[in-house]
Amino acid sequence: MRGNKASAETRKKQIIVAAMRCFQRKGYVNTTVDDIAAEYGLSKGSIYWYYSSKKAVLIDIFRYWMEETLTGISAEIALLKSPRDKLVRMGEFFIKSLMKDLELYGSMMVFWGTAFEDETMRQMIIDLYRKYDEIVTSLLYQGEDLGEFAVPDKKTFSTIMISMIEGLIVRQVMSKSLDLRKIRQEVKTIVDRLLPQA
Repeated sequence: MRGNKASAETRKKQIIVAAMRCFQRKGYVNTTVDDIAAEYGLSKGSIYWYYSSKKAVLIDIFRYWMEETLTGISAEIALLKSPRDKLVRMGEFFIKSLMKDLELYGSMMVFWGTAFEDETMRQMIIDLYRKYDEIVTSLLYQGEDLGEFAVPDKKTFSTIMISMIEGLIVRQVMSKSLDLRKIRQEVKTIVDRLLPQA
């Protein structure tokens, strides 16, 4: 039974990868389940064995990305003591992740675009923003408690930090021309300027 579950998870991951490629190439609206199956190299029925619709595949892509991202952030900052260092590492994590898997981030743009018309997807994005806000505002409170910096409006600051990362994501997905290595090297400088010593 355990092998079957692992096999099903592997198969779903393969379908997700095929769907991401199709969504980026043709857009979500113009991609069909037949396209995903052709990209995957199997029949349309094999896709429907795991997913009831194209929308279900897109939702699973977002869930996969969200879980990977939140787990990655937690792992990256777990051993650091300073809230400032944790905020820097968070920014570096997103840039490193964008460098590693631009295709996945391209699919996230598809998801964001689809969320304008789909309440389920919109709610998933709002939930993700809430989780990001909780992480960042918690670090801002910790930094203030430790005397590292003072931030009067933590919610607004969190929104600004998250929006800066999202801006990088959008620009890189659209242009594929940003020097992300150089930008990653500047994250600490940017955080230090935004959060001067208390």
